[in-house]
Amino acid sequence: MNDLPSLRALHYFKQAAQFESFSTAAESLNVTHSAISHQMKNLEGWLGTVLFNRTAGRVFLTADGIKLKTCCDRVFDEIAKTCHEIRNGSEQHLIIACSPSFLAQWLLPRISRFSQLYPQITLSFQTQTAPGQLENQRADVLIKSGPHIENPDTDAMQIASDFIGPVCAPGLCHDLMPPPDFSALPLLHADTKINAWQEWAKATGAPGDVSSGKHFDNLILAIQAAKNGLGVCIAPKMLVEKELEEGSLIAPAGFCEVDRATTVLVSSQRRNEPEIRAFREWIREEARQ
Repeated sequence: MNDLPSLRALHYFKQAAQFESFSTAAESLNVTHSAISHQMKNLEGWLGTVLFNRTAGRVFLTADGIKLKTCCDRVFDEIAKTCHEIRNGSEQHLIIACSPSFLAQWLLPRISRFSQLYPQITLSFQTQTAPGQLENQRADVLIKSGPHIENPDTDAMQIASDFIGPVCAPGLCHDLMPPPDFSALPLLHADTKINAWQEWAKATGAPGDVSSGKHFDNLILAIQAAKNGLGVCIAPKMLVEKELEEGSLIAPAGFCEVDRATTVLVSSQRRNEPEIRAFREWIREEARQ
């Protein structure tokens, strides 16, 4: 008998054990539920013990399952760390994941200052923002806007509370009377923030129906449409500061704080790596300014 079971089975087990859900594990690995179930049955058969109690469509780790999970977490983390060190060698490389709007509107206009401070760190950017990007080390840093969620596997640093409000080109809102009823104007919606108008209206008590209007694939396009006079869109203040300062956009109703924040997430086990620590310190100072 081999000394080790299938490494694929152990990898699948690690994901299933983390979520205590075969379906969530399958989604994170981009495989089918049956593939997870099949590998777990094979692994349990090889070990001669039950790793999961299956009850009413749910799965829960047994004592042996918890024991194996602890081992897998430690070993896979060590493998990932070693592979990361070998792959990067003496060169420091940082992969930053964030939304396209945050990347284009806030990060890219500032990132040259980081590169000037740390020329030895090579930067890459991606716009996939699923939490699994950190776990699988497809990204080293994840920047997200949303409610705070406790996760022992990630270290979260809030860099800004989120303020949102309607923005448009100068002159488009000159006939509005307070309190402004934006439903009388062409509204612009970003499909990545599909409920933004409703969120703002609820927070401010704004009158009128804010569900109609033109739709755009992402917030960057909606902001560009607003700059070109096509209508009014809801945007986070921190993403349109440049446009407000130069006068290509105005915020006729100001901005209101909503119940979420922009947060920088990193793996708890990697938070003290030099390049990650440097980036976190830099972006915190940039956001303060």
